Amino acid sequence: MKKLFAICIFAAGITGYAQAQTTAGNMLLGGGIGYNSQKQETGGDDATNNTFSFTPSFGYFVADDFAVGLNLEFSSSNRENWDDFGGEYKVTEFLFEPFARYYMFTPNEKFAFFAEGALGFGSQKVDPDGGDELKASMFRFRVSPGFAYFISDKWSLDFQLSGISYTSYDPNTDSDFDDDKQSEFVFGVDSFNPSLGFRYVIGN
Repeated sequence: MKKLFAICIFAAGITGYAQAQTTAGNMLLGGGIGYNSQKQETGGDDATNNTFSFTPSFGYFVADDFAVGLNLEFSSSNRENWDDFGGEYKVTEFLFEPFARYYMFTPNEKFAFFAEGALGFGSQKVDPDGGDELKASMFRFRVSPGFAYFISDKWSLDFQLSGISYTSYDPNTDSDFDDDKQSEFVFGVDSFNPSLGFRYVIGN
């Protein structure tokens, strides 16, 4: 009986520390990295787009399992034969992104699904090889699903999908080339480009 009681206490401790991370008043520090490679076969040279992103993040649990915070997203893309630029060019983006995230724990309390909504404000720079640089302001709204694995009482590993997003671009240029506002809506299989991140909990 004593051994059974000890095992129960140990199991409760293992499953309980995960939800303790997401209690009100705790803070989250961390971020994620992502890589996306796209290729389109054409009649001529194939179009390619390789993107790397890095997102440092800070969050605060205003209620149990519910956090609000801020992401800073940096991304860099190398594109060839993509869109109207034709040749090779580089795209860099920066976003200032307030977010809200809600955790939903599974029966195994070391695993939790989460949904994250965010509004991003930032800038984009397009640098064609041998051409004029184009700059634009950006706005993005997204809803991203994912899941977290709680490694310890302080660390979690996140696996996040892009989900649904709407992005608008407003070029800041006096030229006649591509100076109109553009928008992009992404939903479905093409949006499932995962990013991997870690979170460190400050608090209980």
